Amino acid sequence: MAQGNGLAVWAEGIRAELAKRLPRQRKRQRDKLAVLVATMLHVRSANLVELAAGLPRASDRWDMGYQWISRFLANDRVCGDEIMAPFAREILARLAETGEPIPLILDQTKASDRHQILMLSVRWGERALSLAWRVEETEGAPGFPHGSSPWAKGPRGRLWLRHAEGAARGGRRRAARRSARDPAR
Repeated sequence: MAQGNGLAVWAEGIRAELAKRLPRQRKRQRDKLAVLVATMLHVRSANLVELAAGLPRASDRWDMGYQWISRFLANDRVCGDEIMAPFAREILARLAETGEPIPLILDQTKASDRHQILMLSVRWGERALSLAWRVEETEGAPGFPHGSSPWAKGPRGRLWLRHAEGAARGGRRRAARRSARDPAR
């Protein structure tokens, strides 16, 4: 049961970090999220079946773990934007301190015949760290339905992710000061 013990240690560290950054989040949500994130780090996959099989649960039935994950992710009280916001703010603030341009990655992928995923990430070393994402139900060709885009036009016609707008406020001010000094940027 060494796997369970290792996951328990990871989950406890993640739980403590979540409690520090999200003090108003419900304890049960925080506990479940910590176990799910620790399992994801252990199995190195976001595939729900693989996550379900890797959960440190008493039952050996992966389908029970799959049901547990599905219920947790479908919970309207679990808001990905609220969970990611303090982490996104820290990442963007650290990158803005360097004075270099912030390397953003925008990726759109087809999750199923009816669902598209749009994800905004930032490059951190050799990794891409997710800042925000949106899943939209679509019909036919890829793309988001007119009027439901998670993007908004910002100052000077720049495109901003609505959720990240508040998170990146300090970084945008620094970027605006930099671009005023160096218009070529």
